Amino acid sequence: MRTRFMLGLLALLLTFSVSSVLQAEDAPQKVLVLPGETFSVNGRTAFIFWPEESQRTSPQPWVLYAPTLPAYPDLAERWLHSELVEAGVAVAGIDVGEAYGSPEQQQAFTALYEELTQNRGFAKKPSLLGRSRGGLWVSSWAIRNTDKVAGLAGIYPVYDLTTYPKIQRAAPSYGMTAEELQKSLSEHNPVAKIAALARAEIPVFIIHGDVDTVVPLKENSATLQNAYETNGNGDLVDLVVPVGQGHNFWPGFFRCQNLVDFTIRAAKEGAGIKPGKIRKTRVPEGVVLYRDLQYGGVDGEPLLLDVYRPKNITEPVPVVMWVHGGGWKNGSKDRCQAAWLTQHGYAVVSINYALTDEAQWPTQIENCREAVRWVRQNAEGFNLDGDHIGAWGSSAGGHLVALMGTLDAPENEKHSSSVQAVCDWFGPTDLLTMPPNMVGNGRTRADVANSNGAKLLGAAVSDVPELAKQASAFYQVSSDDPPFLIMHGDQDPGVPLAQSKRFYEALKKAGVEAELEVVEGAGHGGPEFQTSEVRSRIRAFFDRNLKEAE
Repeated sequence: MRTRFMLGLLALLLTFSVSSVLQAEDAPQKVLVLPGETFSVNGRTAFIFWPEESQRTSPQPWVLYAPTLPAYPDLAERWLHSELVEAGVAVAGIDVGEAYGSPEQQQAFTALYEELTQNRGFAKKPSLLGRSRGGLWVSSWAIRNTDKVAGLAGIYPVYDLTTYPKIQRAAPSYGMTAEELQKSLSEHNPVAKIAALARAEIPVFIIHGDVDTVVPLKENSATLQNAYETNGNGDLVDLVVPVGQGHNFWPGFFRCQNLVDFTIRAAKEGAGIKPGKIRKTRVPEGVVLYRDLQYGGVDGEPLLLDVYRPKNITEPVPVVMWVHGGGWKNGSKDRCQAAWLTQHGYAVVSINYALTDEAQWPTQIENCREAVRWVRQNAEGFNLDGDHIGAWGSSAGGHLVALMGTLDAPENEKHSSSVQAVCDWFGPTDLLTMPPNMVGNGRTRADVANSNGAKLLGAAVSDVPELAKQASAFYQVSSDDPPFLIMHGDQDPGVPLAQSKRFYEALKKAGVEAELEVVEGAGHGGPEFQTSEVRSRIRAFFDRNLKEAE
């Protein structure tokens, strides 16, 4: 009896397994660039990128994305979509083929919307995101469903089908001849009906290059902005126009923090959720932030930087590179204390570099140099002045920027890693005389061997004096070094003020232009370094050496 039961159970399990395989084979096939699922809606392939279970809510905030085609969303967009799902926002789309905003495509969008909102607990008002021709998809649907849209975002989006794909190519999707579609553009072309979006007060964020010949800025995104302004709602449109960019895979299009923030905020507000703190990295007013751009790597792990750029300055701007502190073992680019300089006509590049649990000296300075070379190599793409680059860092970052200004650049660089001005905030400039690296005053040999300096060099500092000198700006000063501004608190418990005083004296002796500002009452950083007086001093220093020197 038991044997017959077990055989029957085995047969049942085999039947279930075969059934599952058949169902899996019959399911819509689509390669996803992020974890999620594919499924069918009215015979069309749809997908969802899901947030982790702990990040999901009810109703679920979400983004309706277009175009969904066999190759889309693609790897170029992976960072963008991963930012959305990490914030608890799902991303969904449906493959309608080359539908170009036709009524059939809109019906498919509605079918997906109903499936997600009625059967899966998704919010009634998603944020819409259209890339290129996907702009036709989302705007056409939004115009006819304004009560179901929390926000509209776009990456060089099409809103005028006469510019792309043009009448002749679009007509078959509408079941019309080219002549018939031409006569009915007032009904079917999104640019003819944008006023509906403006009247519904749907917020918009777009990033669109000014030399796009495939989807011209003027006839598409700029026309949408003008329609909003005509209807008295121009403040609802945020249009970022990267100078010199066309219809391409420039990374700034897909790693724009402003676009991510807008989309998250709209999706959460559409779900009735207060967005709260959205940003991993704060974006100052009037600034566009391109985040997590790879400039190099260490042992297969990418090295990333962020570019903060003034939004409304169309000419190339000088650059200040921020190098974070943290004892060479902690910290990241995300807390950029230099970002305020963007309000004064600078781009700010904030970098990560290898920490001491990843690599030892000289990897850290090599990373900094590589970041400078990346800026020069990509200056045209981000509209930067690659001839005028300053470096600014605090503590361990101060140590590194001081070396960026004093160490000789490697020979035969394709792009120079030299900088034209350095602001050193309380950086150690002589590792051999830093107290944590010296036995005495209660510090044992074991303590010294475990100091941050020892972790940087891979040995107790006193055991490798030549390496320590090579890693100390004090010993690298020469007459051709760039101008320095050194700022140090007179109550600093971590890096003695004497470090900066001796370094300043060495610079002056070599004939280098140098300033030393002792910040009274300040310790190792703190509010004393955030005053308007300190900022004015820093701004004047960089203005003199990066702007007036042009």
